[in-house]
Amino acid sequence: MELKSTAHFEAPAPVSSASAALFRRPPRFVQYLWLVLKNIIGYVLILGSGAVGISTPGPFGIPLFFIGFALITFPGKRALTARVLKGKPIAPHSRPFRRAVALMALLAPAVCIFYLNWKYGVPGHWTRHNDLWVGAVYSSASLALWFFGLPSVHIINHGLRFAPKIRRRVRPWMRRKGIDLLPPRRRPRRLNPGGPITRAPDDQIIAITEDRKQSVRGLWARLKPWVSRFAALAITAIIFVYIARPIVRNWDEFRARVWQIRFDRLVLASFMFAAFLFIFRALAWRRILIGFGHRLPIAPATRIWSTSELARYIPGVIWQMAGRVILVRPYGVSSGVCSTSQVLELFIFLLANILVAFTCLLWNGFKHLHGPARLWLIIAMLLVPVLMLLLHPKIFYGSANKLLNRLHKPPITRQLGFGWLAGLLLWAVAGLLWQSLAIWVVAAPPLGLEPTKWWVVAGAYCLAWCAGFLAFWAPGGLGMRELVFVTAMSFMLPKPVREAFRDPAARVGFLAFLSVLLRLWATAGELIVAACAYAFDWKGAAGRADAPGRVDTGQ
Repeated sequence: MELKSTAHFEAPAPVSSASAALFRRPPRFVQYLWLVLKNIIGYVLILGSGAVGISTPGPFGIPLFFIGFALITFPGKRALTARVLKGKPIAPHSRPFRRAVALMALLAPAVCIFYLNWKYGVPGHWTRHNDLWVGAVYSSASLALWFFGLPSVHIINHGLRFAPKIRRRVRPWMRRKGIDLLPPRRRPRRLNPGGPITRAPDDQIIAITEDRKQSVRGLWARLKPWVSRFAALAITAIIFVYIARPIVRNWDEFRARVWQIRFDRLVLASFMFAAFLFIFRALAWRRILIGFGHRLPIAPATRIWSTSELARYIPGVIWQMAGRVILVRPYGVSSGVCSTSQVLELFIFLLANILVAFTCLLWNGFKHLHGPARLWLIIAMLLVPVLMLLLHPKIFYGSANKLLNRLHKPPITRQLGFGWLAGLLLWAVAGLLWQSLAIWVVAAPPLGLEPTKWWVVAGAYCLAWCAGFLAFWAPGGLGMRELVFVTAMSFMLPKPVREAFRDPAARVGFLAFLSVLLRLWATAGELIVAACAYAFDWKGAAGRADAPGRVDTGQ
């Protein structure tokens, strides 16, 4: 006899491709990072819930505790939460409770001993005699916690009697705020990430309504730009405070050296740096555009390049690239070609800085570098093969054309070959040597650097420029470039120059002052190039149709 089931099961509704894409499971590495991050956030909320509950009126600490408890991960969390909220007592001879007491008895004394040693230096020296005393204290404390911890089950059970009363007060308040504490484990219809609608059990202990999620997402979308800007400015300000502190504290010690910086040499060095920017930077970018089939006149190309370079001091990494795209559009250069030329120019210049810094610092001796300078040198060394691989014509243009295709932009048809790229790299290296000579003109009199030691400032400044370029949060690398320059110069200065400073703190203070002065020197050179470019291309700056090189593209 055939038996037929009378129960009716509704077939799951199909999931659209858009929903499947929306709920697609992230990669395993991202899932692991999120697991670690949410556990950290959870424990921070749990530890902070007590202070919030004490300092603010109302039941704000308890919801904060439950939210943190919902984020952390361990087996049996939902069952434990349900048991606590119902106020079920713990059996006196419960095996999990005894294991928890044993774990606490083993860990708590060790944490206390570590804290005493780290904070107060107790014991001061680890000897065999002290080891015996520490072992005896640890054993005694563990046994005491074990024997006094087992009877504590009665105190815990007494506290659990109040859990249902607290639950009846907190749970409705949380629901009004859009937070469902301990939602039903099985729901009739649930969408798994990337899967169909199912009746699979849900082990979460807190569910947040969709309207609350949307409001939080909207708030974060509005605050995110300001948070990122505030964080960038805060990091830059902290670095500048760190740089300014030795200047203020040791000003009297190195003030005489400051007056040795001659104004005429500073002006000469500023014009030398302006020549470097014009010949080795602006004209190099124009050369790349020529290779892509766009021959801009020298004056407009220099004006567009210098203006976009000054835009990097505006908070936000997009202004430099977006500004150049907008300024070059009237000259018939598409946004795709302009963006590709900028990336290629920056890659080549970054690689040139790394090569110069790497060569000079190896000449001085890698073992003499310590702290941030050595770290940034290691990062720079690791970037050399990466940049060389990315600059290979097949890889670079293949990646650029794929990106342009996604943006619905025309691909790069005319490409620079390996000979062009190698020539541009050598040209950039030659420019950095000229730049280093300009820095030596400023730094030589107060430091007493001989002409044969020009490579000291060359390696330090190129490494500092790499650090400032990679510090994406700082507009124009403000702060990071100065910090790395001071650190690198502290270990690259010749021994007679270091010994000429009676106080090492005074040496650091003067190098910090010199780093700030070089920032002003570089800005002066950039303004000189921009002023000359605007003077020679005033028609293009005014947007006149008869400006040299301007074409009507209809874009």
